[in-house]
Amino acid sequence: MLTITLDHKPLSVNDAWQGRRFSTPAKKQYEAVMRLLLPKIAIAGPYYRIEYDFHLVHFALTDWDNLVKVMQDCLVKRGIISDDAKIIDARVRKFPAKADKIVIRIEE
Repeated sequence: MLTITLDHKPLSVNDAWQGRRFSTPAKKQYEAVMRLLLPKIAIAGPYYRIEYDFHLVHFALTDWDNLVKVMQDCLVKRGIISDDAKIIDARVRKFPAKADKIVIRIEE
């Protein structure tokens, strides 16, 4: 199992796209930061189990499902997983926190 801890605020889907398919500048900047923070490790697959723990300063204002898509796209772009469509089991939790943090656990 691979565990990744990022001391970084997750980007919500609401801030990632404008209109239907156009990435916002915030999403492009977030992806650039994630390229630097995420490890360059590939998990072979063919399928994945994944857990997300989002530790959030703005816990009560954030929908957990808005946080997942952008992070999964970053995992694919970094090459950690081959395709987010191959995730067969997922768990998402959010916690109130004094500082934003993301913990991701991936198992093939």
